Amino acid sequence: MSEMDFVDWSRAQFALTAIYHFLFVPLTLGLSFIIAIMETIYVKTGDKA
Repeated sequence: MSEMDFVDWSRAQFALTAIYHFLFVPLTLGLSFIIAIMETIYVKTGDKA
């Protein structure tokens, strides 16, 4: 493999890692915040809705 192939594969790997972090980190943080709000509402009201 040539030097350029390694650079291309490295860029592709970085792109996939960046996309993964761009999508899943805010998703998990947002979901944990929503779950915390829902649990707080449940504890305060006791309604199982």
